[in-house]
Amino acid sequence: MKLVLSLNSKKFIYDYVDIGVEYFVVGAKYFSCRQALSLEYDEIANLKKVLGDKKVWVLVNALVEEKYIDFLEKHLIRLSQIGVDGILFQDFGVLQICNEHNFDFEMIYHPDTLNTNQATLNYLGTQGINGAFLAREIPLEEKKIIAKNVNVKTMIQVHGVEYMAYSKRKLLTNYFKEINQDIPIGISDDLTIQANGVNYSCHIYEDQYGCHILSKQQMCGLDIMSSFQDFDYLYIESLYVDELKLVEIVNLYQDALISVGNRTYGKVAKELISQLYQLDPNIEYHHSFMFDATVYKIDDVRKREENEKCK
Repeated sequence: MKLVLSLNSKKFIYDYVDIGVEYFVVGAKYFSCRQALSLEYDEIANLKKVLGDKKVWVLVNALVEEKYIDFLEKHLIRLSQIGVDGILFQDFGVLQICNEHNFDFEMIYHPDTLNTNQATLNYLGTQGINGAFLAREIPLEEKKIIAKNVNVKTMIQVHGVEYMAYSKRKLLTNYFKEINQDIPIGISDDLTIQANGVNYSCHIYEDQYGCHILSKQQMCGLDIMSSFQDFDYLYIESLYVDELKLVEIVNLYQDALISVGNRTYGKVAKELISQLYQLDPNIEYHHSFMFDATVYKIDDVRKREENEKCK
C-alpha cells in the first residue's frame, strides 16, 4: 500500500517528502478536471525536479472533443518531455495517443463511476493500462474481490470529498443568467447545492470543462486502514481541504500505514482518528459506500419519484 496525494499547494512539498509520501497528483492548465492544483508546464517540470525519485502523476481526465485531439496530442508529448511518471485519464483517446507514441507513463484508468468489475479491467490491461481507480460507489468487499482478480494495479480513495456528478453543460452560468444574477461560480467561490428531500449539501462549481458537483461530507478511511491491504494505491483527495491541515491529515495516514505494516494498528487506530477529528470538528466524516450495498429496489425508486412529483 502506498499513499497517493492530490496536491493542493506547493508550499509543503518537503513536509510530504519527510512524511514519506512517494506519489503526487497535480492538474495541468489543460485537460484536467476537478484538480486541487493546476500547474503550467514549467511548474510541473520544476516539481518533478524538486521531488527527485518521487512520482509525479498528472490528471488528464477531461472528456475530449474531437476538435481538440491535436492539442491533446501536443499536451501529452509535452508531459512526456517533462518526464511525468503517470497519467490519470478517462478518455480512451488519451490511451490511444500514448500507445501510438510509446510514452513511458503509468496509465491509470480513472473514469469515476465505471470501474466496477474485473473483466473490463483485465481486458484494458491488455490494451495498455497499468492501473485502475476503482469506483467509490461499490462496497469495500467488492473492491477487494476486483483487486485480487485483476492484472493491473488498483487504487481506491480513502479520504476527502467525493465526485458526485458532472455535466459538460454550463449549468450554473445558464441558471444565473435565467434569474438575472451575476454570481461567481468558480471552485474558490464555495457554492453549495442541496437536493429536495435530503439533509446534506454538495459543493458545486463550473470551469471550462463544465459543471462539477462534489460531496461536502468527506470520506474517511483512517479507522479502517487495515482493510485496505489488497490495494496498491490509497488516494487522498485534497479539494476543499485546508492546505496546512492537509499536512497533518497525510501524516496521520502515513502513521496508520506504518502501524499496519508493524501490526500495531489496532493499538493506535483510536488515537489517530481522535487526532483527525480534533483538526477540524466541523468536518463530517463517513465511510461513504465502503459498507453499503448499492442495490436499489425499483419500488423504492418509483415511490421517491412520486414523492418528488407531489412537491
